[in-house]
Amino acid sequence: MRVNQSYQKGDYDIMNFALTAELQSRFAPLPKNMHIIFCVIATVVFLALYIRKRKISDLLWLFVCDLPLILQFYGDSTTAAVVGVCEVILLVAIFVFWLQDRKAAKKQAHDESESDDGDGKDIDDLKDVEQAVKIERSKLAGNDADDNVINQAFDGYNP
Repeated sequence: MRVNQSYQKGDYDIMNFALTAELQSRFAPLPKNMHIIFCVIATVVFLALYIRKRKISDLLWLFVCDLPLILQFYGDSTTAAVVGVCEVILLVAIFVFWLQDRKAAKKQAHDESESDDGDGKDIDDLKDVEQAVKIERSKLAGNDADDNVINQAFDGYNP
């Protein structure tokens, strides 16, 4: 006797899925395997950044990415709350380090611009420009510069 054969087939599919897929913790952002892969990639990237730049904020980002992995193994609400508070503290610390780096970069740029001003090489020397203008005017006016209206208007002007 055949009793609800389609129900039995669907029941096997659900059981097969339940046996092959792991249940995700309710506090974890990703399934366990994907989360572990993400953490390994994040660890490699942020360690490489830290080795290259020697910034503490890169290590803090490493901990921010890897800390939620604890929730895969300890899924109670107390652990989730502690991890959440630690995440907020780490993110605030990263923001503070970012502000310090930004302030230091502005100060360094300001110091460099002041040191460039003190060289004396960047002082506006208009003699070269005046000389170039006179050469161009003489080319336009020809040989009789005294009859040129432009030369009469600007060269004899003494305020």
